[in-house]
Formats: sequence, C-alpha cells, structure tokens
Amino acid sequence: MSFLFKHIMKRTLLNFIILFVLFYVLGAVIDIIVNLDEFDKAARLLAKDDGLVSRVVALCMVAFKFEGPRFFQVFAYLHGVIAIGAMAFTASTMWKSREFVAMMAAGISLRRVAAPFIIVSVFVSMLALANQEYMLPEVAPALLREHHESSKDSASSFAVPFTPDKNGTLLIAPRFNPSIGELEKPAFLIRDSRGRMVRQVKATNALWDEQSNSGWVLQNGKAINIQFDEETESAEISSPEQIEFFATDLSPHILTLHRYGQFVSMLSMSQLDSMLDSAGTFDKPLLKRHWYARFATIILNAMAMIIVIPLFVTRDEIALSKQAVLCGGISILILFGGVVFMLMPIGGLPSMVSVFLPTIVLLPIALIRLVTIRT
Repeated sequence: MSFLFKHIMKRTLLNFIILFVLFYVLGAVIDIIVNLDEFDKAARLLAKDDGLVSRVVALCMVAFKFEGPRFFQVFAYLHGVIAIGAMAFTASTMWKSREFVAMMAAGISLRRVAAPFIIVSVFVSMLALANQEYMLPEVAPALLREHHESSKDSASSFAVPFTPDKNGTLLIAPRFNPSIGELEKPAFLIRDSRGRMVRQVKATNALWDEQSNSGWVLQNGKAINIQFDEETESAEISSPEQIEFFATDLSPHILTLHRYGQFVSMLSMSQLDSMLDSAGTFDKPLLKRHWYARFATIILNAMAMIIVIPLFVTRDEIALSKQAVLCGGISILILFGGVVFMLMPIGGLPSMVSVFLPTIVLLPIALIRLVTIRT
C-alpha cells in the first residue's frame, strides 16, 4: 500500500472518529437536557443525601448509565452516514488545498484516490458488524429502558399475555424479567384440536434452558390432565404431577420481541440462527431479512460511498456547499431508504433476494459513477 493510500485513509479515519464523537455527544447532551426531569427523579433514588453535590454526582451517574450503552447503538445505526461525512471533509480539504491537482500532475488518476475512501467504508462496516455481533446483544436489555427506568440496569419486567407457540400451546405469566430471562408464575395451557384445554402446567418460576435451547426449566412445576367425555361433555381432572421441564419454542428472545419490536435489530446472527431453528410463532421471514441485511448493509455502504465520491474527488471547479447538500441528500436516501427497503417483505421473492435487491440496483450506478470521475 502506497504512502498516498495510507495518508488518505488515516485522515479519513481521524475525521470519522471526530464526527462520530461529535454526533454521539451532541445526541446524548440533547437527550439529557430534554429528559432532565426523568433523570433527576432517578438520581434522587441513588443519592445518599439531599446535598447538592450528592444530587449532582447521582445525576451524572444516572445519565452516563443510560447514555453509555447507546454508544454502540449510535455506531450501528449511523456508521455509514458518518463514513461518507468523513470522506466529504477529507476530500473537500484536499480539493481546496489543490492536492488533487498535484496528484494529477504526478500522473496519479483520481480513480485511485477514490480507493482509500472505499476501503475505509468497508473497514468501518466490518467494525459495525462486529459491534452488532458482540456488543449490541450484551447491552440490549439496557437499550430497551425508558428514561424513567434510567436508574435500573435493564428494562422493567412485564406481563406476558396469552402467547401461542408453534404447537398452539398458550403461555401466560404475570411477570417476565428480560434481563435474566425468568418467568414468574407461568402457566402453559395445552389445547386439543377443538381449542379445549387438555393439560395445564404451572410453576412458581421458570428459567430458559440455555443448553438445549428447547424449553423452560420449571421450579415447583405441576401438571394436571383434563379428559373430556365426548358423549356427556363432562371433564375429569387428574391429580397434579411433578414436572421439571416444559418444551416450547417461546424463548426469552421471542417473548421480548413480542413486547419490543426494535429488539430484533439488537440480536446477533447466532441468536437469530437459534430463533430461526425454533421460531414457530414469530415472523421467520423478518428474522431472515435481518440476518442477510447484516451483510447487505456492508455492500450498500460501499455503493453509497462510490456514488457520492465524484462530488468531491474531481478536477473541476465546484461549490463545496452545493456538493455537500447533494452528498447529504443522496447518501441519506440510499442508506436509510435502502435499509427500509431491505426489511420490507416483497411478495414472490425469497428473503435473500429482496434484501440484496437495493445493492443489485445500485451496482451499475456505482460503476458508472466511478468510471466517469473526471481525471
């Protein structure tokens, strides 16, 4: 790799870091100011006394505890746009200082200058993929919190209404803790073809079996069977029997997804794979689209970068303000519009094809833009 390549890549990465930190800090500060009352209420619970210093320290701790995990979420959502912004700042600085003129005078094509920007875009996208796989799933329970829950480590427990699994068994529970995946006083209702309950399983608590990934380990589990007399329509209830395990596909991730739709974007690919193996009640095509989108997004970021590079990497006289507006509009349309299109169900097309369709459409446009760079 030539010195020129390394120089451009270093400047672009530095600009990316600066822009990302500015975006994150600005967003966090605005969020804290807008929701200061909620943070203050949570800080009162942590403050050791009513003193001003104690209150301020508690407020800072609550704000950091709430905004800290969002660092990884902001990176996951905005890395593509910020990478293009870093390219625009770097290239515009080089254009104003006439570095492109010196490169062309030395016989260096401006198409070669575009390569470091594309490499940086792919590198940042790979970091985002690693962030999605290893960091976001770890902080996902904290990201589900509302502002009034900022003093807690994760989202509050919630009730599970009647939720069917792939076999038609209904689960109901007064409380589910998403941070540890525990059901409180769950009841599983097994039904026959006519919808009548033929077996009921209850427990004081239940924890998901992480090893088998196929059901819940019950504490003080008891089951009763109900037999119906078809002639008289009377029912006979058996004596309770002990039961320690109940097999179902209603995992903690499935229950959390039913409660928080955005949770699916915080799951790793291994977690999505596990859910695809057992998700009988959730939207399997949606899970597949999210799985494929992790890789399609890398290509989409590269295509968007290639399309907007000629706005700045050029030998022509340009108005940087006009080019910046065009770059922002085009990149936002491609990146955010492309992601929305990826996750939309398209009738008649398998998930893999529909997810990569935006990149397929953009590929010839990107190639034409790259070839037509004036150099």
